[in-house]
Amino acid sequence: MDSKQTVLQKLNKKSISAKDIANQFWCEKQMELYYTHPAKMTYAMEQGSAIHGKMQEEVYVPLTVEPTSWPDRLYKSAYENLATLSTLLKDKLAREFKIYGSLHGYSVVGQIDELRMVNGKVTIVENKTTDPGRKLESEYIRPHVVQVMLYRWLMDDIKNKQYQYQNFSISYHSDTLKLSEKFIEGLNSIGVKEDLMTLNGIYNKMFNAVVALPELNNNLLVHYLDRRTRQSITEMNVPYDPKAMNKDIIYAMKYWSGEREASPVPESEKWKCKICRFYGKECTAWWTG
Repeated sequence: MDSKQTVLQKLNKKSISAKDIANQFWCEKQMELYYTHPAKMTYAMEQGSAIHGKMQEEVYVPLTVEPTSWPDRLYKSAYENLATLSTLLKDKLAREFKIYGSLHGYSVVGQIDELRMVNGKVTIVENKTTDPGRKLESEYIRPHVVQVMLYRWLMDDIKNKQYQYQNFSISYHSDTLKLSEKFIEGLNSIGVKEDLMTLNGIYNKMFNAVVALPELNNNLLVHYLDRRTRQSITEMNVPYDPKAMNKDIIYAMKYWSGEREASPVPESEKWKCKICRFYGKECTAWWTG
């Protein structure tokens, strides 16, 4: 990698996704190669996306005004996040909440699959598709645990006001962005109040709505579904452990800061290589051919 080129520049990214951080704990080298050697979506990925889409439709209230610019799309995310939180408080269940935050000075973004009200507390749920009968060994579930705990970490930062609109605005330059005239006309047509027809207004309200949520549950959930039928297989309880999460964040961010190169799986987990499309090609870490 060019010493003058950052990891984000190398991967053509402006922010780090929570999913990528989680995938570092499956195989960091594979995560990187998916960006440097992109390929078409696999059938398994398509199945997973379809299931997530169908689950979202069950409780989703989208913004009916079509965005035509990047600022419009940013606005749409905050508007729909507010609708998601309203649905959570009303129906005790909501899906697809876009989460923003910062880790070690880097912008991080993610999409929480599900929020549930359980015993009066907001519970974060990560939905994963798998094959029935598959053994959920620790190496397999490790990225899922990291992902759901990272979402809790980012939600904590917002609720504790460590990450608010001011932080978001600096990262996304939202104070300088203007909504398109056509989009504003659409917002007017559906009765959006004037003070909420700016990125400043809508995001301030969104962050304040997260702060006002009931207490976050320390018991997180990873929900496994059959990738073909959508039927529930099992739910795994994940106790929130901020000390363990902080340790994982420190390790992960050393890659993004350029302090170290992407690591392949350890020798004890090289069985993963046999199901990786880069094995023996772009990656030869454990290649024996």
